[in-house]
Amino acid sequence: MKRMNKLAVGILLLGQTISGAAFAATVTLAGTTASFTFDSALSGLFGAPTVIGDTLYFTPTTYKAQSFNGSGLASASQTFNIMVNANPGYLVSAVNLTENGDYYNMGAGASVAVGGKLYVRDLESPLAPAAISKIKATLPLTDVTSMANFETTDWTSLAGVAIPAGWGGADGIVGGVNVTIENILLASSLTSGSAAFIEKKFVGLNVVMAPVPEPSTYAMMLAGLGLVGVAVRRRAKM
Repeated sequence: MKRMNKLAVGILLLGQTISGAAFAATVTLAGTTASFTFDSALSGLFGAPTVIGDTLYFTPTTYKAQSFNGSGLASASQTFNIMVNANPGYLVSAVNLTENGDYYNMGAGASVAVGGKLYVRDLESPLAPAAISKIKATLPLTDVTSMANFETTDWTSLAGVAIPAGWGGADGIVGGVNVTIENILLASSLTSGSAAFIEKKFVGLNVVMAPVPEPSTYAMMLAGLGLVGVAVRRRAKM
């Protein structure tokens, strides 16, 4: 699929809409071997992103959930779409997500949680099922603090998708993907005097790129597969 066709599909996946004569605010940031296109008006709690290498990252300052004095469950959530296009001569091989922040639980019945999902779709087959990875904390968010010895605890959550076999159309070269990051923070306090707080301070989306194999490499791979098939058939006849 030509790059312009991928861009058109990506715009649809990003949920671009027309209001009167106005288009959504589309921004493209260039990485080392890939570019990131998104609607800046929809970044919400993530804030404005920055690119270093092939990593798009956010440093939010207002992305938090908090609950005090038995007020029950509180949540904060944000979903954001990004189209990733490989530079000429490269392909997308994996997409990884890292998040960081801190939290505290104080008193009986206080708890916090972090979750969500990472969705990746092939731009050449946007209606096919997405590859999905759950966003999960690396450690349980169960540390407890107190007024006398107050401190927050750092947390990290991870998700990752390896590009599945069969993506990339007839040539198998995945030149572009659409990435959806669904982020959820939860805080709950069930008793008077309890408090729960969790905040997201960093979101990093790293795209693992690889050079497009030379045509001779494809030929060698196909020849090797052919020899394997011949050997299997011979063994089956013995």
